[in-house]
Amino acid sequence: MNPTTPTPDQLQALLLDHLGLTPKEQQEFLFPTYALGDVSTFDDMALAVERIKRAVDQKEQIGIYADYDCDGIPGAVVLVDFFKVLGVGENVHVYIPDRHDEGYGVSALGIGELEKKGVTLMITVDVGITALAEVADAQSRGIDVIVTDHHAPLSMYPAAYAVVHPAKGTYNKDLCGAAVAFTLVRAFLETHSKEYGVVAGWEKWLLDMVGFATLSDMVPLVGENRVLAAYGLMVMKKTRRVGLKTLFAKNGMLMNNLIETDLTFTVAPRLNAASRMKTPMLAFNLLATENRDEALGIVTELDKINNERKLMVARITKEAHAKLAAREMPEIVVIGDPSWRPAVLGLVANKLQESYNRSFFVWGEAGDGTLKGSCRMISVHHAAYIFQALPETALIHGGGHQAAGGFAVTKDQVHFLEEALNAAHKTLGDTVGAKQKTGAIEMPLAIVTTRHLQVVRRLAPFGVGNPEPEFLFTRVTIVSSKKFGKTKEHLECVVSDSFGTVTAFTFFASDELCATCATGNTISFTATMQSGFRGGVRLRIVEVL
Repeated sequence: MNPTTPTPDQLQALLLDHLGLTPKEQQEFLFPTYALGDVSTFDDMALAVERIKRAVDQKEQIGIYADYDCDGIPGAVVLVDFFKVLGVGENVHVYIPDRHDEGYGVSALGIGELEKKGVTLMITVDVGITALAEVADAQSRGIDVIVTDHHAPLSMYPAAYAVVHPAKGTYNKDLCGAAVAFTLVRAFLETHSKEYGVVAGWEKWLLDMVGFATLSDMVPLVGENRVLAAYGLMVMKKTRRVGLKTLFAKNGMLMNNLIETDLTFTVAPRLNAASRMKTPMLAFNLLATENRDEALGIVTELDKINNERKLMVARITKEAHAKLAAREMPEIVVIGDPSWRPAVLGLVANKLQESYNRSFFVWGEAGDGTLKGSCRMISVHHAAYIFQALPETALIHGGGHQAAGGFAVTKDQVHFLEEALNAAHKTLGDTVGAKQKTGAIEMPLAIVTTRHLQVVRRLAPFGVGNPEPEFLFTRVTIVSSKKFGKTKEHLECVVSDSFGTVTAFTFFASDELCATCATGNTISFTATMQSGFRGGVRLRIVEVL
């Protein structure tokens, strides 16, 4: 029996009911209120605010030590903007480690560079919670450390001046790193804004960076994170940042029409390409610059290295598919090659995870001879918990959150890593890190209209914890199909049922999928609804059944 076509209002009610929300929760979901948590519930927040005030008043040199990704770098910009508005921007020094030479986390090299600049207060962003020795080293050099981070802590915290971390207190446990740094700014301004002449509510201009990081870092988009992402998008549409405006213009992005996928599929890859292919300071400088010529030069460079990154990821992904074709795959798969560049393997792991619906740990050989890589997890696996459950000998180090992480392993131990990871997960069980699986809602193709898409977009921003609604279309005829893209790796189909005809597409289509979707065939598939490049509405195929 064919499903009936709901009106837009009926579709909204159906989608909200499908999420299991009460009437009160539905209104808050559709119209999130800008109401954030009590920053005093972080155990060390008062200590951190007091130390920052002393550094500002005494004109100390302040170091910001940030991670090199699209969480740490926006978080560093948040703190730089904060110190500028306090009038001490010239005393702030940003250090972002080189992904290739130093790897993830706080290092003695970075501390030494900040020490040379006379830094007496160092604030970390998105790093530091496991850097016990490095924080102790900085403190011994006369550099007080305030750790702001969101990654899983060890059994003990660093002996820092203050540790601002969601696990150390009762605040929202799912904040990204930039959002944790933002709570520090909020806490300071709640007490001292008038003293420094900061206009009430000024910190809301920082939400473009906080919302961007929240979307990029794959934290659950529920509760406060949904508020930060939603309001972050609002601020992003009005952003004053010259670098972002230049990036948007260069890529044909209209600021008033920005959605979350513009940031995660267009902006984030270019900023991440800086650390993967060159230096992370390129990305930081783009977000921080006030010079249009500098911004244009950086955007041009980022576009170039992002294209290089795409070619490298495509090559490695193709090689990975060939390796996987010859073996069986458990729930958690380890795959690698000494020739693969560790800096891009998070992207490769993400593509493999999407293709095979398994968690992937992908490694390559670093310059120091160790094997380093990244992991991307399906919803029932939790990277941070699995790392903690591993035997101490399994890895050199590993860290992350539910959906993603990074690791290093010796050449001897890598042969046993897959078995160890699956055993560790087995001890934890599937309930760890599981997110709600809403399933696809059966619909006719007549649902694919602009008015119905507007209803779907009311549930945005989408991401981890709030996936895009998926629709099921059954017994649909393929009117035509063609490959597209520079190397013809993507697939576009015109599909039809008795209710209508629409365009559907998928990226990186396998030969098997292309054969299934050949002209004249009848298929059933799940898909999400999206705006077309040239207007209208189209479907993005999730799975052919």
